Amino acid sequence: MPENNGSRKPTDFPSSEEFTDFAGRTRKFMLTQYPVPLGYGVCASEDVGGDNGYVFRAFSTVDPFQALGDLRLRIRKLLSVRHLVERDGRLSLTHDRLRGRIDYGGVVVDGIFLTFDQLAELLQAREGFQFDLKIVDSADELE
Repeated sequence: MPENNGSRKPTDFPSSEEFTDFAGRTRKFMLTQYPVPLGYGVCASEDVGGDNGYVFRAFSTVDPFQALGDLRLRIRKLLSVRHLVERDGRLSLTHDRLRGRIDYGGVVVDGIFLTFDQLAELLQAREGFQFDLKIVDSADELE
């Protein structure tokens, strides 16, 4: 009787993948899988130095490859939207929505690290407007 029932082996899990962003740039991500109490977690960290870069996570109760499939969909979806544009040497919002990751000392938006002071400067351009701040776990889907 064969030992392999057709399922993938953990050694088949890729260590890196590349994706195209909103500007047509290729971004390389290092992939890691890790066990969590109720299943499998997968993390994709952009292969760049410093505080810049995207980080995405996904979770599956079934299989790390299911988490990887979900992660790939999330990466493609979120890399397709640009939130910041540089004009006259200053960053500004492309539309009325800003998504990113909270990091130590600031946030990362479009793979760019912004200090909290830089974030405040972006928001001050919208003085008088209202906002809706929602904090979401990195493995959860953004609406």
